[in-house]
Amino acid sequence: MAKSFTVRVLSNKLGQSAVEYILLLAVLSSLGYTFYNNKKLKEFLKGQDGMFASMKKGMSYSYRYGLELKKDTPYEEKKDFGYESNQHDTYLNQEDGQSRFFTGKDPYGQ
Repeated sequence: MAKSFTVRVLSNKLGQSAVEYILLLAVLSSLGYTFYNNKKLKEFLKGQDGMFASMKKGMSYSYRYGLELKKDTPYEEKKDFGYESNQHDTYLNQEDGQSRFFTGKDPYGQ
């Protein structure tokens, strides 16, 4: 009698999906815990040279100047620019030595 009861309970698959979801949750939480406590990942994300700090610098520079922040750009000098001269990065193309803006070939009439 015990044998037939055990076979009948195991052949019933009503709780299988719940067990699968619980196991999947356990695997995902253990992977998340492993990544969260990884020392190299924390160093990559945090600090002055971390991923988010470099994203902040790049986004603020591109918002201010309309250009992409390159690795050789002195960000700290550009951050406190006075804007009184034509050396502004949005205005002057340093590689060509010309303005990024254009005007008509002939002056406008009166």
